[in-house]
Amino acid sequence: MAGQRRDAVRNRKTLIVAAAEIFREQGAEASLDLVAKRAHLGRGTLYRHFADRGALLATLIEERLELLDGFASRYEGDALLEQLVIEICGLLEDLPGLMAVARRFESAREEIDKVTERTGRLLQMALSRGQHDGALRPELTLEDVLTVIAMIDGVIVQAADSPVADLVERAIDLSLRSLRTPDALDRPVPARTFAFPYPAGDGT
Repeated sequence: MAGQRRDAVRNRKTLIVAAAEIFREQGAEASLDLVAKRAHLGRGTLYRHFADRGALLATLIEERLELLDGFASRYEGDALLEQLVIEICGLLEDLPGLMAVARRFESAREEIDKVTERTGRLLQMALSRGQHDGALRPELTLEDVLTVIAMIDGVIVQAADSPVADLVERAIDLSLRSLRTPDALDRPVPARTFAFPYPAGDGT
């Protein structure tokens, strides 16, 4: 029985990694048969773990939120909000359209609502910290930060067809500087610090 549980846990993780690879290569609407094939598992095994595409996408989204939570809890610098925006945009760039496709599935709706709420709390905490430290404009709201992320997401979608080099990086740089107080304008924009779907050295 214990061996069966270990096999189930391993199969689930293998499917999640395979899904991230396939969706990264072919988009979030790629065939689930390809996911099962990449994981070297049958379709039946996939559907035992994930009822449909929405459940699988919701799991990918939740795992990335766990990365953000863990990162925020360990962060010791003075630009947490900027760093979180950069990491969130890294997720959006890594798997474009993931959230939009997931929202079409009833099976994903509850989990996505939870992720959205948790992400909002995380960003609000970082925003309040930055405003307290005098690095972020005092009139900024969470809605402003979410709007910035949405605008950068739009640039990510356009970037593949744009002749402008480093378009996403330029959009991030301009957007983050617009959030700062005058005294913080000259600080460098932080670099992305971890990769999806798992941190380097995770062993998967």
